[in-house]
Amino acid sequence: PDRRPETVTAWLQMNPFVQVVSRDGFTAFRQGITQADSSIRQIYDRFHFIRNAKKQLDTCAASIVPAKITWSDSTDAAEEIPLTRAEKQTRDRQKRKWELVQEIQEAFKRGKNLSRLAREYDLDWRTIQKYTKMKGPPNYQRQRARLTDPFNERMRKLEKEGNTVKEIYSALQIEGYTGTYSGVRTFVQSIRKDRKHNTSGEKVLSISRRSLCAWLWQLPEKLNKEETAYLQRTLKDYPTLESIYQTIQQYRTVVEARDVEGFLQWLRGQLSSRERPFYYYAFRLRSDIQAVKNALTLPFSNGLLEGQINRLKTIKRLTYGRAGLTVLEKRILYQL
Repeated sequence: PDRRPETVTAWLQMNPFVQVVSRDGFTAFRQGITQADSSIRQIYDRFHFIRNAKKQLDTCAASIVPAKITWSDSTDAAEEIPLTRAEKQTRDRQKRKWELVQEIQEAFKRGKNLSRLAREYDLDWRTIQKYTKMKGPPNYQRQRARLTDPFNERMRKLEKEGNTVKEIYSALQIEGYTGTYSGVRTFVQSIRKDRKHNTSGEKVLSISRRSLCAWLWQLPEKLNKEETAYLQRTLKDYPTLESIYQTIQQYRTVVEARDVEGFLQWLRGQLSSRERPFYYYAFRLRSDIQAVKNALTLPFSNGLLEGQINRLKTIKRLTYGRAGLTVLEKRILYQL
């Protein structure tokens, strides 16, 4: 019903068979378990002490880099920007389509006629005929012609003169434009967006600090080529991040390997100076060092329970628009 040490002690005394407890770093839990039975092996749950390290990384990064990091690149560099999710889906879809086309063309060359191929692939024979005549993969970047296309330069001129979207639309109608108002509005908005973010005519690249922290946290082999390139560029522009990055990589390596001696060496390194980025994090772990060692040597953790709680929090947040669980909801979850 609560987090007081005497409550924990009383419960454990009622259940004397308990030999191991996995818990977070809350001092009252530690005290309550020790008072109940000092022989109980306590584990500082990996979910909690690793999450606290990530929070410390986020705090360090917030004091060094802005919420959004931007660079201006030439067109050549801009071509290397990763595709959006929608663009990747379109590219992958067209790639699968081209593989199908090539398969149909091979079958056609081996003597299968259009009708048979249409039955086998469950496609209209006209589609099969079109596929047999294709000379190359479809261009997923092609765009449908718009009614605004002949008026693009005219719209740029009118917008530059300070006209509103409504005024531009009216002027184009007089000049023969038969498209919709929303088409004009969309094009004018794109002009204004480009001017706002790209005044020099160069491609502006940007990443969020949140993404950067995720890349700093990950082991290098888990990052793709683009993420690695952005990370290296940021480290070059913000040299003070380099030591933090190396520190967190050492931490992740020893924790992943469950290397107790390596972790203790990392801990001593952070405790050597108050200026070290993870000094206060290491200081808190030192006071609970046996439980931390047990976390690296024993298989137990709070992972399953913490995952269920976070899942329920997400469901509640999506359903009711607010986060957090009441005490009653936690009790229900524990029973489940």
